[in-house]
Amino acid sequence: MGNILVPIVLLFKNALIFLHSFLNDWGLSIIILTLIIKLVLFPTTLKQFRAMDKMKKIQPKLKEIQDKFKDKPDELQKRTMELYKKENVNPFGSCLPTLIQIPILIALYYLLSEPQYMSSYLKDAHFLWFQLNAKNDLILAVLSGVTTFFQQKLTAPAGNDSSQQMLLYMMPVFLAFITYTVNTGVGLYWVTSNLIGIGQQYLINEYFIVKEHRHEKEESK
Repeated sequence: MGNILVPIVLLFKNALIFLHSFLNDWGLSIIILTLIIKLVLFPTTLKQFRAMDKMKKIQPKLKEIQDKFKDKPDELQKRTMELYKKENVNPFGSCLPTLIQIPILIALYYLLSEPQYMSSYLKDAHFLWFQLNAKNDLILAVLSGVTTFFQQKLTAPAGNDSSQQMLLYMMPVFLAFITYTVNTGVGLYWVTSNLIGIGQQYLINEYFIVKEHRHEKEESK
């Protein structure tokens, strides 16, 4: 693990121990820590969905440009960038939150797996039906795959793109396998993160995005 992640791991360790001092349950402490992390990252999640919504709106114009200049790559790139600028769209705006979450996931993996961090604390800890320091929990792996599928389903773009459809089904299977092989504490974090993410996505789609669309329609009248 790179030294850059050590401060993050130690921060999460102290937070987890602090939560456990009140809750006296390592499983609940992991769930609450996950909730706190998701709430802290909510502004970037909202930004991601707004960027995705803007990209969705300009798809017809983007396709028109791609069809018109498919044999002129330089002109295609120029017109595409002009469209992004005109519509105030950042094509990479939806990537930042995902990139932010990668070091957090890696840090939590080391936190819950390595003996020098939390692994020794979780040695005899149980939550629901599983031991938090064990591996190969099939039920948790299935929950990981199912929640990943539904979370992806909420963000999947409309259409019949074969690569998107393949990813929609392959990613949950892959993450279910990963969950099966890592400590159940990591799996608990992942399933909890997915469930909170599904709730956040529903809230954003049904409240923030709908509200912004309504405001845009009122302004256009």
